[in-house]
Amino acid sequence: MSKPAKPAAAPEQGAAPAKSKKMLFIIIGVVVLLIAGGAGWYFTQGHAPEGEHAEEAKAAPVLDPKYIPLGENFTVNLLHEDGDQYLQAGITLKIMDPALEAQIKARMPEIKSKLLFLLSNKLPSELQTASGKQRLVNEIILAMDAVLGLGDAHAAPRQEAHAAPAAAHAAPEPHAAPPADTHASPVADAHDAAPASEVAASTVVAPLPNKTTGIVDVLFTAFIIQ
Repeated sequence: MSKPAKPAAAPEQGAAPAKSKKMLFIIIGVVVLLIAGGAGWYFTQGHAPEGEHAEEAKAAPVLDPKYIPLGENFTVNLLHEDGDQYLQAGITLKIMDPALEAQIKARMPEIKSKLLFLLSNKLPSELQTASGKQRLVNEIILAMDAVLGLGDAHAAPRQEAHAAPAAAHAAPEPHAAPPADTHASPVADAHDAAPASEVAASTVVAPLPNKTTGIVDVLFTAFIIQ
């Protein structure tokens, strides 16, 4: 007589819950890693302009200046003062944008014409001091920027017919001037009688401020008054 078959072993009661808890821990760990990775990306990439990008901006290379000589020396007759005098000046323009060189060469005839007019409208005494030369540099910069369309054409200082001749055409005072003081200081009288060109030449002239575009500076490679 055959023995009855043994009943199948019942599954362990605690195996399934243990596997479920293990899987839950794995899922939670993956989610935490994803959240941590996303937060890290946000703080490293989202705020890059304040850190990494700012350092890249500081490390941007500075362009070297470029010098554009304007050919042969300019030779012009200066305004009559103590006699006939003329100026020989070699002029070089300094720029920071290399693309501006092509515009300067394309407008070279107009540039030279403007410079000849500007130089020939000067008195010799105006160009014999450092301030007078700096004033001329400022006037050339503004005039060249206007020619190149980089500034206001009316911004360049006007070349007026000097203060001394203009004073002769001033309107007369409605009342007669009081008698001259015989005890006036001779030093004060000499200063009042000084030509306007000398007073202007003694004025300290500073370079144009914050000039980083267009014509940055003007260099004289020759400057002879004879």
